[in-house]
Amino acid sequence: MVNKIHFGKRIAALRRKKGLSQTTLAEKLGVTPQAVSKWETGNTVPDIDLLLELSRLYCVSINEMLEDIDLIFKLTGKRIGDDGISYFVSEQERSYNKKWVEEIQKNNWIKRNWNNAQAENAALDEVGKSIASSGGIILEIGAGPGGGFMPYILKADPDSTIIISDLSPTVVKEWKSFLDKTIDSPNLYYAAFDFCNIPFKDNCIDIISDGGGVGNCEGSKAKALKEAYRVLKSGGKLVTSTGFVNKETLSALPADAQTVLLEKRPDVFEDLYEDTVLAGFNKIDSIISGCWYTDNDDSTIADLARSLGVNLKFTGYIRYCTKE
Repeated sequence: MVNKIHFGKRIAALRRKKGLSQTTLAEKLGVTPQAVSKWETGNTVPDIDLLLELSRLYCVSINEMLEDIDLIFKLTGKRIGDDGISYFVSEQERSYNKKWVEEIQKNNWIKRNWNNAQAENAALDEVGKSIASSGGIILEIGAGPGGGFMPYILKADPDSTIIISDLSPTVVKEWKSFLDKTIDSPNLYYAAFDFCNIPFKDNCIDIISDGGGVGNCEGSKAKALKEAYRVLKSGGKLVTSTGFVNKETLSALPADAQTVLLEKRPDVFEDLYEDTVLAGFNKIDSIISGCWYTDNDDSTIADLARSLGVNLKFTGYIRYCTKE
């Protein structure tokens, strides 16, 4: 069955990409602007002759306009689940994570973070525009309850094709539930997987958007960066943002806090530049984006810092890493 709403949004995006107004398109097809509006709002579907005309004009097949595709199946060979999510980890939340995801649901973190992203933020809005303008398939890894760069990408271009992923199946479910109600885009896809073991084929993704996923990786960050390099197409980019605690900040902490942090989270003192180079990226443009503090964050390292009674200062950066 054709999803008329999704059909309408697809052909509206194709029209905008072509630089046509509804009135201009109507004139080309010999119909009224009202007819075009009804197609694009999902009220009606044009007849076969008009579908053929649209197909020729937009250089896509009729099926591409009418049908929702399973993009993740094309990239992995695994069918989407009944709930619209592709699972490469258990659908059940990991036991040690249940308290955290209960907080996400109870306090509406997804909605809160989405709404916060709608406010003007020059630095992040610029990153979103940069990623969106590149086009192609965007993979948001480790979206978390903040969504990474995804909210800013969609703010710049609501027609962007994005695979929203996280290791937590609950996070992915929460984002799908929210975005289905908020924008219901046919270009959004959802997957739960470990990005230290990305399930996609080699050389199939145009851009990997990492708004903090690697920084909060539960496995090897070096392996996650290598996986990102593997799945990117030649010329593709990893746009990554994370932070590290410098040596001066570490040395100013109480001795017992230093000991625990170095034992449990030595990774937060690494800037990952060398690992990024070793992953294969030989063109890396870094921009220092300021600093942030764990007292204002919802991450696992923030929870650890609070338990130790310290407020860690992270130096943040954004890196544009190209696979040449």
